[in-house]
Amino acid sequence: MKRLESLSTVLFDLDGTLIDTTDLIFQSYQHAYSLEFGEQLELKDLYLGYGRPLDEAFATILEHRGITRAPGDQLALIERLTMLYREFNVANHDDLAREFPGMRGVIAELRQRGYHLGVVTSKSRGIAERSLRFIQLADQFEVSVSMEDSVRHKPDPEPLYVALTRLGQRDRPATALYVGDSTHDLIAGRRGGLQTGAALWGPFPLDSLAAERPTYFLSSPTELLEICPSPGRSNAGS
Repeated sequence: MKRLESLSTVLFDLDGTLIDTTDLIFQSYQHAYSLEFGEQLELKDLYLGYGRPLDEAFATILEHRGITRAPGDQLALIERLTMLYREFNVANHDDLAREFPGMRGVIAELRQRGYHLGVVTSKSRGIAERSLRFIQLADQFEVSVSMEDSVRHKPDPEPLYVALTRLGQRDRPATALYVGDSTHDLIAGRRGGLQTGAALWGPFPLDSLAAERPTYFLSSPTELLEICPSPGRSNAGS
């Protein structure tokens, strides 16, 4: 097996990884879609949209469901669905979002051990910052990359490169770990040359994550402390 580089940087996805917003996200999609079409989305539709910018997510969902209109009308539909989603999401954020047990302690310990830490999310900056404040982690990361910070989005690795550049680690992707709960996260990390950690406490099924060949399977946030040891101990695999 190829020997892994020792880690110096840990980047995190936000939704489903740092904060439990699965119920909030799924309800937001259902709210928008049901108001527009009078019916509910299927679970596979929800997974198609999860972890992607809203315009891309709704475009993919509509395509999957065979809903096509003239280009201008399709764009207007996506904009309307996005607006309905955001209205519900903002209004219900604090009631439906939840902390993942132990996450704050893990982040604090990684900081204490000297790792560079960052957040890379497809959410817009305002709601991403609100989520980080809600779980009391807003001041724990050196960088936070949101939808507005890159032209291309996950599963493209560009947002990860933005984070590494801001951390002064752009030329060392192999020493960075991207932790995420979705297939989009794992694909982006692998394409970018980072090590990847599948956050199994998120909503995605194990088999879909395993198909993307993550470097690590993480059953709980505390397992990060095993692969990100204190200075002087090696985490390099063989």
